[in-house]
Amino acid sequence: MEVKPTLRRALVSDIEAISNIALGSLPLDPQWPYRFPLASVYPEDHKKFTRMRYTEYFANQVQGVSYIMLAELPSNEDPSIKKPIAFAIWQLPGSHIQPVEVEAKSGRSSINSPSDHLDRRDANPARMTAFRKAICKAKEEWFDKKFGESQMCLTTLATYPDYMRRGAGKALCEWGIKKAVSDKLAAVTLFSSPMGKPLYTKLGFRQVGMVHTQVEGEEEFPDFPGMILELK
Repeated sequence: MEVKPTLRRALVSDIEAISNIALGSLPLDPQWPYRFPLASVYPEDHKKFTRMRYTEYFANQVQGVSYIMLAELPSNEDPSIKKPIAFAIWQLPGSHIQPVEVEAKSGRSSINSPSDHLDRRDANPARMTAFRKAICKAKEEWFDKKFGESQMCLTTLATYPDYMRRGAGKALCEWGIKKAVSDKLAAVTLFSSPMGKPLYTKLGFRQVGMVHTQVEGEEEFPDFPGMILELK
């Protein structure tokens, strides 16, 4: 009988586990190697700044901006030990719409969104900037103008590769949907990777547009869909 993942709210003490899950799974999403093409050349920078990114998300959780959920399963190495194998980061109502002067100054689509750290050696700064601008514009046009603060936005969903297709991603999504329904919100919103789209479609999300990120003068670009699940 297959064991179902258990869910709990992530703690600051989980930062190492969450960083390892991110480093193992997110490179499978085309937008990740697009932004961090030198990750294999500067692995220490890649690990350092990934950990910093999720540390900032924990600070947001303390402030009520984000909510980080963790999924656990028995370890493949020792089934007597529960191992964190997937996580989801949800942007909560009350953090989607910023005062105009704050948004103009920061260039960010949400309060306290983690810094891009453009000085990191593993990244392509122009691509990171283009990605940020494209996703901010899409979020505002497709999600924020329609739903305002009446939305839960899934900003990250990641499962460690050795534990994929064991129900963790689905369970984490269903947790967020149930919370949005309980809080009487209008929608759940997200941007999907190609690998994640079949799951979101199965859960009832529909695509509302395609984000296109491309630096002027370059041929390479990643496209990824914006998706919504309307609840009322």
